[in-house]
Order: sequence, then structure tokens, then C-alpha cells
Amino acid sequence: MAEVSHLKEPQSLHELAWTCAPGGMFAFDTGAGILIDANPAAEALSGYSRDELIGTNLINLHPQAERERVRAEFLEVARKPSRHPGFHIQRKDGQCAPVSITSSKTMMREGRSVAIYVYSDITEQEEQKHVLSTQNWALEAYAITALALGQVRSSESVLLQTICEAITHESIYVLAWLGIAEDGPDKPVRIVASAGSALGYLDGLHLNWSEDGPGGRGPTGICIRTGELQIMKDSETTASFRPWRERARQFGIRSEIILPLNIRSGKQAALAVFAADPNAFEATAIETFRQLADQIVHGVHALDQEQALKKERDLLVHTQKQLAEALSAVVVPTLAAMEKRDPYTAGHESRVAEIAVAIGKKMSWPEDRLQGLRVSAMVHDIGKISIPAEILTKPTRLSVAEWALVREHPESGYIILKDVPFAWPVAEIVRQHHERLDGSGYPLGLKGDAILPEAKVLAVADIVEAMASHRPYRPAIKMNVVLQQIKQEAGRSLDAEAVRACVALFRQKGLALLDLNRS
Repeated sequence: MAEVSHLKEPQSLHELAWTCAPGGMFAFDTGAGILIDANPAAEALSGYSRDELIGTNLINLHPQAERERVRAEFLEVARKPSRHPGFHIQRKDGQCAPVSITSSKTMMREGRSVAIYVYSDITEQEEQKHVLSTQNWALEAYAITALALGQVRSSESVLLQTICEAITHESIYVLAWLGIAEDGPDKPVRIVASAGSALGYLDGLHLNWSEDGPGGRGPTGICIRTGELQIMKDSETTASFRPWRERARQFGIRSEIILPLNIRSGKQAALAVFAADPNAFEATAIETFRQLADQIVHGVHALDQEQALKKERDLLVHTQKQLAEALSAVVVPTLAAMEKRDPYTAGHESRVAEIAVAIGKKMSWPEDRLQGLRVSAMVHDIGKISIPAEILTKPTRLSVAEWALVREHPESGYIILKDVPFAWPVAEIVRQHHERLDGSGYPLGLKGDAILPEAKVLAVADIVEAMASHRPYRPAIKMNVVLQQIKQEAGRSLDAEAVRACVALFRQKGLALLDLNRS
């Protein structure tokens, strides 16, 4: 990394902005195609000194694969400021980093056409986005597979094929197969189900689990022999995958997870899932696929054991309940990732869930309805994933524009959750948790009975927890003041029954929540 040049003390606001700006600023002569200046942040980001940068072509700051696009987008005269997504900067040490680029309109300075390009390193944001994406991919695969497990009744082969098709349906997962370890001299692995756009990868491929030959020393053989899950993070760098690397390139395969299964007594099996992206199996995704493997085993065993209609129905109810609980549990790691972006509200969802369920119990709701309320409360702010972290953690009150962005989170949460097959209307409850009886809420301005009862309860719990918790722009409000305020809104903007139950819980029952003041 080059040492940032020591500049003289800035003498004007313009010099101060140039010198102290956090983004790398490159001044570019659009006519000559060269850089004419760079600020200290640009030196730090690129690894080059200012002297090294001046006189070089802007396209040299980008990897070879992006240079034609740079030439097409950047070397044209811009009539107005522009954003340029999807680029990387190639540093002096050869490493590449994703950047967000904005450009000024072109200006004439000393007889030449000049534009300013601001590069911001977004490595951390891209990594967080990747982690959340891997979680969402796995959760979607789990949800679709859960439906298959609940619906298929005909045979084991149909069930396993349906599972492979469900995993690879319109997703990043390009291939899924399930194989049985066979005995014999070569110890072959017999593939009994497979699906995906990279299905041709299996043509002529002889899989085995023998330790004596190279074919059995890959992830599949190791998984079956040891009974332990195997991860291939990147086919281009995993040494044990070298014999299959070129074949993987032909079919767009970059990463893989293989899970051991015990679907037959004394017989080992494996489920393999391949992805088009490297590092597609992060910690939460791995745990989701572990649960998926368990459910596949349960599903196969259930089919084997069904001998009568009554027994089939009993097993189906039990399996569906397990799937619902497992699907709900996958939400917890996703919330943990969200809370890393917004440490000031860490624990907010779980506390809101505790209050909401307590209110529901006070209102004599059945257990199944309470479970749906809890899941909805645990993910009610999931839409805040779309809000920049600097807004979520801002230590002062939000501007009008920032507040408008925050108000979009119920709709964003609905979009994220609407296709997840929960047993309850979780997506719609999340969408409505800021609606108010008098129509003053958002995003839809619903009134009265148009709002789901669960959303009405969630609204009360959310307000109480938020007001009684510390925020960076204000201290926590005393609980007696909080309760007085929601009583004033009972029957007007908030559901009167939910408010009465909440007030009774805190005043009569003494409901205590960790980190929530009660004085």
C-alpha cells in the first residue's frame, strides 16, 4: 500500500473537502483519457501515490475484464452526474475490491474537459449482502423442499426426485443429486435422483467411496466414509477437487455441499448440492441444509412406515409441524446478521415477540395462533435489511428523506417473506404492523377491521418496546409514561383490547423484560 502524500494544510473549504473526503476522488481529463489528480483517499484505496496516478489512464485502475465497459461508460462526455454500479478497483498489489462509483458532470477547466470520479470501497457491504443472499437461497430451497416432503405420497423415488427438483428450481443451485453407497470391489455410489441445469455434469461420471482410488478421495467419498458433512468452497482452489475441476468449469459449478444421509438401515447415502457461485454455503446456509437432510431422512422413513390411512395422516401432521418449527427456527440466524448492522436495536425483535405473545395469551389466543404471532414478531423488521446501516445507527433524528426510506421497511419485509410458505400470514402481518385503526399508519393506510388482529397486537408491542428502550438520539422513556401514552391511543389508533391486555400485564402481572426499564 502506498503511503498517502502529505499535503499542506487546506486553505479553503474546497481544499478541505478534497483532502478529507472519505471517498477516493480521481480527477480525469476526458479528452486525453488520463488522470490529472487524486485525493489522499484515492491514494489509500488504490495503493498508488498521487504522483504514480497522475498521467495514467483511468481504465488501468480496473481489472482487465471490466476495461471495455469502463471505456464505454467513463470516456464519454457526461451531461449530468452518474452512478456506475458493478465495478471493481484493481489495487497496486493486484488485489481487487468492489467499489461504488459516482461521476460528476464534465466541466471545462483551463481549456480541457474534466470530470471527477468518486470511488467508495463497498467490500464490507458486499460481504454482508453475500451472507444474507446465501441464507435466503438456503431458506428458499428449504421451504420448497419442505412442501415436497409434505405433499409427495406415491413412492420414495418420486419423493427424492421431487426434492432434487425443488432445490434447483429457479435458484443459484445448479445441480442436486442423491446417491446410495453400494458394496462391491469398486464401492460405487448409485445416483437415485438428480436435477438441475448442470445435470450433464453427471454424464459418464463414475462416483465411488473407495479410499484406494482417486475417485473416492473427493468430497463424496469422504462424506460417505466418515459420515461427516463436506464443503467445497471454491472448485478453483480446492485441492481435493482437482480431478473434476475442468469438468466443473464446463457446467458452471463453483461450490458444493455434501451431506451424509442414513435412509436405509446399514446403507449410507449422500445428498450433494452444487452452486454457481463460490462460497455459496455460509454458516447459516450449512445449518439449513443440515436440517433439510434430517427432514429428507424423516420423509423417506415416513413413506416406508405408512401402512394405513390413519397412520399416514398422523405422520403427516407430525411431519408438517416439525417442518413449520424448523422453518421458523431458520429466522434466528438471519436476525443475528441484521442486528450486526444495527447494534442499537439488538434484541428488539425478541423483546417485541415476548410482549406480543404475552398479550395474545392474555387475550386467550390458541397456541397455534400464538406461534404465528411469535414468528411474525421475530421478523417484523426484516425489511430494514434494505435500509443503509448509517441511517439505522444515526445518533440524531432522521431527515424527512431518511424517514421516508425507513417507512418503506414494512413493504420491503412483505416482499422478502411473501413467498415463504409459513403456516400463518406472516408476510401480511409484517406488512401491517405500522398500520393504525384510524388510517394514519403506513404503508397502506388501512383502517379498523382491514388490519389483521395479529398486526394490531404487534403494533402495541412494538410501540411499547421501542419507547421503553434506549435509542442513540434519546434516553429510554419510563414505563409508566409509555403505558399512559398507549392508553390515550386505545380505540383511536391502537386496538383497545390489546392495549388493555398490555397495560394489565405490566401493571398487574409485573411483566419484566430484560433491558427494558419498568419504573
